[in-house]
Amino acid sequence: MSNKKLYSIGTFSKITGLSPDTIRFYEKKDLIHPEHGPRRLRQYTDAHVDHVALLLRLKAAGFTLDEIHTYTNYRGQGPETIPTRLRLMREKVESLHEKQSDIEASIKYLNEKMEFLKKQQQDNLIK
Repeated sequence: MSNKKLYSIGTFSKITGLSPDTIRFYEKKDLIHPEHGPRRLRQYTDAHVDHVALLLRLKAAGFTLDEIHTYTNYRGQGPETIPTRLRLMREKVESLHEKQSDIEASIKYLNEKMEFLKKQQQDNLIK
């Protein structure tokens, strides 16, 4: 008999912070693979909790769900896929740096525009 903890979708939802609908959506996207207990009810383990933590970190890092699916599939294939996973991460870091440059340029433009508008406002108050 196994000693691993099994969680219902409701408990798993509370542990992970994902709604049951999001959990089901991730299952449809082939990102989460629950076990099935009696009456085909979904059951989750601590390994699923850890897996969701990885999904959420990758999502927060800017990975799309398709990219997360690709990455986790490689991860599941074992250490021989480390070079491929490193390449995926390098590509994401490069993409984030490009977005960061675009964001910095936008912030600079908006700050300059605000200074221009403040000066205009000040000039109009003086007249």
